[in-house]
Amino acid sequence: MSGFPLAPTDSLGHDAFTSLVVSLPRPVCVYDDRRRLVLTNPALADLVGYRLDEFDRVDLAGLMHPSDAPRWFGLVGGVLDTGAARAGYARVRHRNGNWLWAHGVASMFTSADARFVVLVWQDRTDEIWDNPRLLDTAEVASLDIVRSRAVIEQAKGALMLVYSISADAAFDLLTWRSQQTNTKIRVIAEQLVLAFGDEIHTPTSFRDRFDALLLTAHERHRR
Repeated sequence: MSGFPLAPTDSLGHDAFTSLVVSLPRPVCVYDDRRRLVLTNPALADLVGYRLDEFDRVDLAGLMHPSDAPRWFGLVGGVLDTGAARAGYARVRHRNGNWLWAHGVASMFTSADARFVVLVWQDRTDEIWDNPRLLDTAEVASLDIVRSRAVIEQAKGALMLVYSISADAAFDLLTWRSQQTNTKIRVIAEQLVLAFGDEIHTPTSFRDRFDALLLTAHERHRR
């Protein structure tokens, strides 16, 4: 089963099942066949910044972004209906108030003839901020991510203009600077776009030539 270390088995009793989930090193939550949250583990508490003795009082559904929660409850139902594993991204609020981008894999598990949906979570926040392309095949996109992608595209456009390079080469250049300076790509892009507008002044002759290109672009398309 993707994301879970044991194959489904009818012989695994509830006590053993619970012990297994609690001992897993990765964040896990478990829903029963009525879509009720019935079990979590200490690693999930760590993911959202709570001590284990506090986590029993936390409303896990309340930590999920309101825009993402309905889809995730539907995902659990889809796994119960089809038996097929599903995966996607969701925003979860950390105790410090920040939103995490968590990737979850939901799979069916049977224990003592009872059906459960096991969700195994992974914090992918840094990866998504550094490479928004990871969300291209995801089920959701947030306004923050859209804005991040927009500023990255602006920075790529500036690099393409100045260095006469392709879009892929421009993104590779941003990635290189991010890695060399240990700075998120989004931050590099934001500062580059701001500085480009403030510090790069194109000569009048360049703007005049560009005006001519803009006004004749439709004619060039017909050639």
